[in-house]
Amino acid sequence: MSINNCNQLWITNYIFNKKIISYRYPFSSVNNYIRSIHHNKYEYISKCNEHSFLLKRYNSSSTSFTNNNIIPTETKPFIFEAVKNHNGPDIIHNLGNPYVDYRLKWKRSPRTVLIVKKPKDNTTEEALISIANWLHQEYPNINIIVEQEVADNLINKLPFIHILKNKKEYPNVVDFVVTLGGDGTILHTSSLFPKEVPPIISFSLGTLGFLLPYDIKHYKEGISNVIKGNVKLLLRMRIAVSIHDKNDNIIKFNNLEQIHAMNEVSLHRGRNPSLTSLKCYVDDEFFTNSVADGLIVSTPTGSTAYSLSAGGPIVHPSVQSLLLTPICPRSLSFRPALLPPYSTIQLSLDNKSRGSVVVNIDGKDYYELNIGEYVQVQISPYPIPCINQKTKKITWKKHINSLLKWNQKFEGFANQLNHHTYSF
Repeated sequence: MSINNCNQLWITNYIFNKKIISYRYPFSSVNNYIRSIHHNKYEYISKCNEHSFLLKRYNSSSTSFTNNNIIPTETKPFIFEAVKNHNGPDIIHNLGNPYVDYRLKWKRSPRTVLIVKKPKDNTTEEALISIANWLHQEYPNINIIVEQEVADNLINKLPFIHILKNKKEYPNVVDFVVTLGGDGTILHTSSLFPKEVPPIISFSLGTLGFLLPYDIKHYKEGISNVIKGNVKLLLRMRIAVSIHDKNDNIIKFNNLEQIHAMNEVSLHRGRNPSLTSLKCYVDDEFFTNSVADGLIVSTPTGSTAYSLSAGGPIVHPSVQSLLLTPICPRSLSFRPALLPPYSTIQLSLDNKSRGSVVVNIDGKDYYELNIGEYVQVQISPYPIPCINQKTKKITWKKHINSLLKWNQKFEGFANQLNHHTYSF
């Protein structure tokens, strides 16, 4: 969709059960401009204003737009009730930045929580038991769901917990998620929600905890604030990855055409002893030919993961972008590239390549790519709403320094790891 006098304006309209969410991302100074476009029962309105951002939704059953900067929806019904519509909480945005400074507001109290823990870990198991017992006592109307493999060990201690054998039902039932573990636990939680993701509050009980703003000691206060609503949110961008065969047909995984990744997708030579030769196209235009161990396409969140180890830059999570990072390139001049978020990236094997490459998405091997097939990467319309603390004591900048030890000496850092005690 193009609009006059709105240079570099990107508008994307996403359809969720006959409801339209319109996102507007201004990248340059523009003049005030209003235009309405009617299409069937839906109306899209965009207002260009320097350093502003609008979120509006139009419901086909209503007669006008909802209030500016609010996406009003409803929470889900009680567990095991018939789910007719997919709904979620209100997300209210403070003008000025597309992916930060949101607030969560429930139209009615949440009814179902999913607790996800780090597997085979006694500390997170103790934390889960404490949180579940407290929730059951303080909020008896809230259903508590855990994963099947976790419930097998806890069903005797927590007889009131619920289990959904089909994890595909999570998006239809869960109102918010509590994660107990490290950054990998959030990645696992992201994989449980192939499209819309409910708000996630994360408690640090893992190795690093770069994505985890809450200390487990304050779980009562943190979860209570989520249930009451009006907490701060950071929408972490995801990427939509699809794999295409030689005939341009999409190869499905678990009946899904796209996989939405929180960190990155990487193409790596795997056990192949030879360097791989990969062709990279951006928006159907040839960009580069990479002779390296592989290539990484990451999100800003993923910029502190595999991409960082491969020499990529650290990108703030509010900077919407696609980061292309080579893995051990043969050419010394091949440096990481930061691409705009509306780019479409296609990666394929060059005909001269001596072997296949492994497609890895958020740490999981998905496919062995051969010549003639390609991987397509775009920004996902389904970000992850991560709950932040109300205070600014813990910020991204402090995490960069305290956890990653950015531009600091590593002397004595090893002694600081794994010396934390937790009481519940």
